[in-house]
Amino acid sequence: MKLLIDHNTSYRIAHALHALFEPEYEIIALRERFPDNTPDIEWIEELDRQGAWAVLTRDLRIRTRPHERKAMDASRIVFFFLAGAWKKSDVVETAARLIRLVPKMAAQVELADRGRFELPFNAGSKLRPYRD
Repeated sequence: MKLLIDHNTSYRIAHALHALFEPEYEIIALRERFPDNTPDIEWIEELDRQGAWAVLTRDLRIRTRPHERKAMDASRIVFFFLAGAWKKSDVVETAARLIRLVPKMAAQVELADRGRFELPFNAGSKLRPYRD
């Protein structure tokens, strides 16, 4: 799995997860792959061209902006959203919980080359398709 972590989640989490799961998974922060001012549509389209990517984001608005939604719908990228209880967690708690969820995300990416899922706050819960 190749996992890109967007700007709304600390790049330090991407570094920590990469260190823990390398070489099995490539986990990087958006800022390491694209300039900070890159519009969402551009990095979505580029990841789609490269293929086999997943994205972890807290940006729930990306689903409602028509041009970004269109790019997401057309892409072969699996999107994982941190919503609900994740909003209250700090960087350390988010990282700790994500460590347990990376294998679930990787399993989902193996099953499908696209889709949107809400990551459960509790690692024992199942991934849920994201309902718009």
